[in-house]
Amino acid sequence: MGSLRNKIGLGIFALSVLACTESSNSIPPDFVRLYGDLRVASREYGETSTDGRIVRIRILEKYGYTAERFDSIAESIQKSPDLWEPFQEAVVEYADSIAVAVNAIAPQIRTKPDPKKEKKK
Repeated sequence: MGSLRNKIGLGIFALSVLACTESSNSIPPDFVRLYGDLRVASREYGETSTDGRIVRIRILEKYGYTAERFDSIAESIQKSPDLWEPFQEAVVEYADSIAVAVNAIAPQIRTKPDPKKEKKK
């Protein structure tokens, strides 16, 4: 009986590790655009206006998210150092692409820092 209990416990542990690993190591591809669009709406309409709330709800619906799902993913990104910086860089690139599309700014050439040079400092 103890062997069966151990196998069940091990199975539950393995599934929970897989679930945590999958969700904590990846960002849904559309989440960057969703987050960027929500930030633009907040800047445009403010955080507390009725129009802003309506626009943010429509943006969530456009991407197929609920507020709870959005909050859950945002929280997991904030808690993961491996995800936070790449996520922020992707959001900046997305925001820049919007600005370029409406001719608000000129296209920027981004170069990634050389990790070898960073270590020498």
